[in-house]
Amino acid sequence: MALRRLSVFAVLSAVVVSLYRGALGDYPNDAARAVDALAGGHLLRALTVRPQPLMGPVSVVVRAPFAAIAHALGGGDLVAYRAGAIPCLVASGLLAVWLLRVFPARRPVMGLLVILLAMGSPAAMNALDVGHPEEVLTAALTVAGVVAAMRSRTVAAAVLLGLALATKQWAVIALPPAMLAVGRPKWRLAAGAVGLAALLTVPQAIADPHGFASMSRHAATATNDVFVQSWWSLVAHTLPGWLAQLTHPAIVLAAVPVTILAARRGVRADGVLPLLALLFLIRCVFDPVDNFYYHLPLLLALLAWDLQARRTLPWATLGATLCLVETNSFLAGTQASVFYFVWTAILGATLAGARVRLSRASTRAGLQAPA
Repeated sequence: MALRRLSVFAVLSAVVVSLYRGALGDYPNDAARAVDALAGGHLLRALTVRPQPLMGPVSVVVRAPFAAIAHALGGGDLVAYRAGAIPCLVASGLLAVWLLRVFPARRPVMGLLVILLAMGSPAAMNALDVGHPEEVLTAALTVAGVVAAMRSRTVAAAVLLGLALATKQWAVIALPPAMLAVGRPKWRLAAGAVGLAALLTVPQAIADPHGFASMSRHAATATNDVFVQSWWSLVAHTLPGWLAQLTHPAIVLAAVPVTILAARRGVRADGVLPLLALLFLIRCVFDPVDNFYYHLPLLLALLAWDLQARRTLPWATLGATLCLVETNSFLAGTQASVFYFVWTAILGATLAGARVRLSRASTRAGLQAPA
């Protein structure tokens, strides 16, 4: 009953927050054309808009019915955008409720706090404010997929991660830790997730191959400018073009050796959440254009880890959130860059150490288990 009430609270909160929070931001130049075309029943036009949205089709399909209702009621572009953000925020709220079911909290107050941190974190609000609610949806699907893999729910994990991949490309970072968590056969999960993402994306690629190729190249490259919440800012404010273009592929590829190293050190399903958080942290600190909302997947992974560890309060999530707010709201220039480096380095070391401790604990439990 408590979880049902929390589910209702999460859904209602998502509706209220979405309708009263959020600005168009990048939306008119990104997803708006496709969402509006699909909301109007024009499927081919939604597939061939130029430029194509820097995202997969899942977010567009999910948001279109809500945008259609908003337009039918006489709402303008902002109302349609905010209405379309509702299912994205609902996904994050329901993830929080599901995490509370998988990892029951020790204190009743944790339920409300977990939902607030999942849906109302500054990173989630920033995503709404700059026109990218699909980031909230992708983060929720990705963390849910990895937790499903931890519970050996291979099909569910493949579907969730496939939907995440077909929403935003960066979700591929979560595939290696999910494969580590699910055990054998590992490749069934990867094949299912990639296959579903490809199936959902193929119509877009066939309808407009040149536009799809342009969008994919754009998503895979970073600009030369460096944000203060990036480790690159300690080196330079502008990166050479060739180096900036290498950062995104390098971040994705780094997930493989880091996960292999974790597996060799004995990390199994129970140690995957700090590994996932570490990979999302690597993405943040090494992306030159490290937007505020890029940290949302990191915060959701930390939230799941806090619940798994049965902490009295989600200290890891709260600490990272406060440090992130301090970096972006109260500091600037070199001070912000140094502070960001310090707290993210400490968090990275903590997550790496947690993986080792969990793997050793698992090894001891296995040695002490009766034959």
